[in-house]
Amino acid sequence: MSAAALPSWLDPELLQWFIVAVLAVVAYLLYIVLRFVRRLVAKVVLLVLLVGLGVSLWVQRADLEDCALTCECTLYGQEVVIPIEQLPEHLRSFDANGEASCSIGSEFLT
Repeated sequence: MSAAALPSWLDPELLQWFIVAVLAVVAYLLYIVLRFVRRLVAKVVLLVLLVGLGVSLWVQRADLEDCALTCECTLYGQEVVIPIEQLPEHLRSFDANGEASCSIGSEFLT
């Protein structure tokens, strides 16, 4: 399976803030459901769906924090490659040819 690369404008930190914004929208939708949906069954189903979405987004956000530290990342089961330029400086290393790679301890990834 091939990995998807993050676009150049989207770094892991920005993606974390985006997930927080989506969580705020989910919280607002929860308020709307509680306030305006009158049927109990519909209200419970919508609440369960929105809470599940919120929890899964929060878990993915926490996993994203570890992505930049380990140079490996999966979001919702999809492998995501963080470009070398977007990695923190302490994880970048350069070989004899000047090619950048990701270094984790003694392990190198390209």
